[in-house]
Amino acid sequence: MSIAFLLFSFRGGQSANILISGVFGQGSHFLTFIPIAESLFQRGHNVTFLVPESFLQNARDSVADPDLFHFELFRSVGLKENLRTYYRDHLGDLGFSESKWNEVKMMRELFTSIYPAACEDLFEDHELLRRLREYDGYVIDVTWLCGVYVKAYLAKYTDTKNISVTIVAPMAPLPYIFEEAGSPFMPSYQPLPGTKLSSSMSFSERFKNTMIYLICVLLFDMPDPLSVGISVDMSRLVKKYDLDPNLRRRIGHYVDLYFINSDFSVEFPFPLMPNVIPVGGLTSGPAKPLDKDLEEFMQSSGDHGVVLYSLGSYYSSITSSHPDIIKMFVDAFSRIPQKVILHVKEPPSDELPDNVMMLPWLPLNDLLGHSKTRALLYHGGNNGFYEALYHAVPLVLMPLVGDHDDVAVRAVSGGFGIRIDKRRLSSEYIYEQVNEVLTNPKYQNNANRLSAIFRDRPMSPADTAAFWIEHVMKYGGDHLRPSTQIMSFFQIYSLDVAAVAVMCISFCYLVVKHFVGYCFRKGKPKTKRE
Repeated sequence: MSIAFLLFSFRGGQSANILISGVFGQGSHFLTFIPIAESLFQRGHNVTFLVPESFLQNARDSVADPDLFHFELFRSVGLKENLRTYYRDHLGDLGFSESKWNEVKMMRELFTSIYPAACEDLFEDHELLRRLREYDGYVIDVTWLCGVYVKAYLAKYTDTKNISVTIVAPMAPLPYIFEEAGSPFMPSYQPLPGTKLSSSMSFSERFKNTMIYLICVLLFDMPDPLSVGISVDMSRLVKKYDLDPNLRRRIGHYVDLYFINSDFSVEFPFPLMPNVIPVGGLTSGPAKPLDKDLEEFMQSSGDHGVVLYSLGSYYSSITSSHPDIIKMFVDAFSRIPQKVILHVKEPPSDELPDNVMMLPWLPLNDLLGHSKTRALLYHGGNNGFYEALYHAVPLVLMPLVGDHDDVAVRAVSGGFGIRIDKRRLSSEYIYEQVNEVLTNPKYQNNANRLSAIFRDRPMSPADTAAFWIEHVMKYGGDHLRPSTQIMSFFQIYSLDVAAVAVMCISFCYLVVKHFVGYCFRKGKPKTKRE
């Protein structure tokens, strides 16, 4: 009965056609779009993933039941090979580098070369552009904004203007999203990405946070270093296809809604405009049963339980790229009574201890939901953070790149995680940090408390996202769009008003000063000489 109602609840009984562009069909970003797609499908909508031809199999393998969805393909020659080479050459060493500038340069190369080229390939497929006119809504990853440019192109050349656009930011809160949405960002209590700061800052920390923010805004017209790369993502398309020149800096005119993969159960509180919707924990949910061998290993751990180790897909080759580092971790794991599941693509050169099992891939959410899991040691990805929170699993984090530092700060501030400093790595140091989380009950207690808060909600994150996507397809997003989207930085923070006020006060002060001085000289008695 309820399903039938949902099927006829959209636009007078018609289901919507929704296009999802989760970058290129693989990786942690793409995984955050799958629950949204599943929820939209359950509500009776037709859902299509936009992926390059070379990534079709990756996308289908990532989806539990690919037959539920359609796949819209475009041809981008060499894209898969270029991305593989890019991550191989940059990401491995970058994770163990302390230079944030190198990270910014790497991101700019990605956003100004590989990503724009893929979007241009899409634009050259005129038959595909024609088909993209038939969709009611686009759901787009914030790091590949090609769908926004497609909407601008269709609006100008085909008069297609009723396509709703929702942007999803799968990472920790990103000032770029707030900037585009017209939502306030206050550096006095909102830490910038990569600063390793919490919302409770000392004066020197507030000064540092504010100065970085102002430098990015005043020099680049963007709120943080990462957004400088995103903002020039496909700007050359503006000139090539004679699109709206405002797309070079602002996309808000073409976007109805913004999703952030965050939740205030563990996020530092800050205000949001109504067009910014928190949907933290999109990939989290009830655990599925494990296969027989894995279940037997989990059960064999007894009362001590199991520790999970994973540095994510990109760093699962650490045994060949940094064999000295994986040896430290294995040595540390050999000293704990718990069993350990090690996520690496290739076995280390030394023999593994009896309590360690190696796997080239982890069903992370399912393992986190197992009753024998005691802790997760990982790199600090946002998806894993919320999956561990959902299942109340304490964390040991070793941040590597991107938003990993920001996730680590939130876990440590929430009291259910501890941070490993990659500059201090040794087997003894790793053992001490892991043992602290396993033996100190405060981490598990805080994980239990925050998990209960996180799970106490009327709808799941995916259902929340689906509801709001339906909402803007029905009614548009103008009623959610704040006037701050068309205001400048100086207007939003009333710096122009403050400047005029200072000038007025200064003028009044000078007038009063000269008047009093004149009166004083006028009333002063004359001397004999005068």
